[in-house]
Amino acid sequence: MKTFKRADINIWDLFMANYSPEESLVFLHTSQSGTAERYSILGHLPYATVTQKQGVVRYNGVITAQSFPEAVDALRTQDDPQLPDWPIQPEILGFVSYEEDPARFSRYDELFLYDHDAKTLDVAQFGHTTADYWLTPTSSLPVPQKVPAVSQPAAIFMDQTRQNYMASVAKMREHMAAGDLYVGNLTQQFDILSDAQPISVFQALVASNPAPFASFLQYPDWQITQISSSVERFVAIQDRQLITKPIKGTIARGRDAQTDAQQKAQLINNPKDTAELLMVTDLLRNDVARISEPLTIMVDKFAAVETFAHVHQLVTTIKSQVKSDLTFAEFMTAMFPGGSITGTPKRSAQAVIAELEKRPRGIYTGMQGWLNQAMDLDMNIAIRTLAYDGHHYQLGVGGGVTYESDAAAEFDEILVKAQPFLNVFGIDTVPTPIFTTGQVKNGQLLNLSAHVQRLEKQYQHADLTAQLQIFASQVENGVLRVSTDGDALTVATRELPPLTGAYRVKLADQPLPPSVLTQYKLSGPTFQKAFHEEVGRAKAAGYQDVLFHTNGLVTELAIGNFLARRGTTYYTPAKQALPGTYLAQFAESHEVVWQDIPLTELKSFDAFYMTNAVRGLVPIVLDDI
Repeated sequence: MKTFKRADINIWDLFMANYSPEESLVFLHTSQSGTAERYSILGHLPYATVTQKQGVVRYNGVITAQSFPEAVDALRTQDDPQLPDWPIQPEILGFVSYEEDPARFSRYDELFLYDHDAKTLDVAQFGHTTADYWLTPTSSLPVPQKVPAVSQPAAIFMDQTRQNYMASVAKMREHMAAGDLYVGNLTQQFDILSDAQPISVFQALVASNPAPFASFLQYPDWQITQISSSVERFVAIQDRQLITKPIKGTIARGRDAQTDAQQKAQLINNPKDTAELLMVTDLLRNDVARISEPLTIMVDKFAAVETFAHVHQLVTTIKSQVKSDLTFAEFMTAMFPGGSITGTPKRSAQAVIAELEKRPRGIYTGMQGWLNQAMDLDMNIAIRTLAYDGHHYQLGVGGGVTYESDAAAEFDEILVKAQPFLNVFGIDTVPTPIFTTGQVKNGQLLNLSAHVQRLEKQYQHADLTAQLQIFASQVENGVLRVSTDGDALTVATRELPPLTGAYRVKLADQPLPPSVLTQYKLSGPTFQKAFHEEVGRAKAAGYQDVLFHTNGLVTELAIGNFLARRGTTYYTPAKQALPGTYLAQFAESHEVVWQDIPLTELKSFDAFYMTNAVRGLVPIVLDDI
């Protein structure tokens, strides 16, 4: 092992100079100055790893019969040298999701510890791999690479609408009335569709929403990147001294000093938040007692206000001295998951959570951090956390519920907590509206069931079909457009003029960049920025539409799906294509194949068509092929 110290390098610059999306790494970054969290930790080049995924535990890639915590104890106690003269010994870095699957901890061949107070960087290189290290005792200062700004626009969807979430709060209160639990934590999941790269999101989040437990965990082999701006310490143990800091009660910062002070006073004097924190404090004291020496537990601070970039929160500090022979398996059994993000009684609260929440939490409300051979550790609760799977971002946001909770206020608190992430992605409407457009004949909406199927992804109310029938009956003949934010339906109607002459289509002059947002480009002006100018130019030149393409492959038309016919078989693009309601209906009675259509093969087809729910199947004349 080789160790050295550098006093001329900032860990953020080092990370940004060497970052690669192909490398497995963990960056635990204290990005909020003025807090007690003075160390940032960075590890790359893993050489010993324990994982749990889909129920299988592996130690260095080999399946083991041990439980995940037992395997972590084996990793923790393997004979590796300690780090001389380091103020803390962060030997193993990783995470455990709320469901404990997936989970991952690794030892890293090159490890960095940055002291934000002393402005010094400790470096350890263990010599277990042949890969290149990032730093030497004499290497020049790293030059941070420039990453693109977070691309906009983005679309956001919720797994529970405002009304759904309020109903879930009401059901949780029913469980409380029945004595099943006293306080519970209820999570809302957001799906964010964005073309932004994770490193860009992390950089923007650190700049706009600094936090004591910011982190960036990247596992390319799992296609998982976790980006966190957590403000909550779960448990820290140093030389057997334990500290845990549950948080309950959140309020937005004020716009100026006066309103900020008013917000803080409102939080302090909120009996619901104080009662909630009191119950969670009692739960955590019980959990801590299971791994601590007798008579060592104390509540150092109760309901103290801590201030962060966008919120004030109520925080309790609990301390104790842990048992001398404590293992990671015992720690997990006693403490995980954290009481502040489950409720009390913990097991009963978890059962209610599983009943009411719509899907697994994943990393959200799990834990991230480090541990070592001596069972020193520092774990934060992964709140304010994004999980990226290579296609979309998942954001979990939750809040504590008591019998005194106001359901509307609980939902509003969720939006306050989510706001820093919404700001990063440039999202100003939550959720992004979903729409459907169809033709009405004699007061009937054609292909009604398909329109219902599209809207019910977000509008989850029993009256949807009846509402669409009512709207159509008021149109008689024409076009009906219905959009929803999940809580209400917005209706617009227009006449349908007859088509005259050939439907001429122009091939787009320039390819569109690949985007997860392509299928939402028809939802409004925000998503038309990439192509509306070209459509305007084409219409001015006498065309009715434009056929777009990406990476040499056809995508779709501006107002419908694209079909290419060869003989009696129809082909439509499989990638970057809007799933049209009419196209699905057409495929029930015709042979339709979803596959890539290269631009170079367009000449081999017999005919082309535009399809949408307003016009149906329209033959087109495609120029420039």
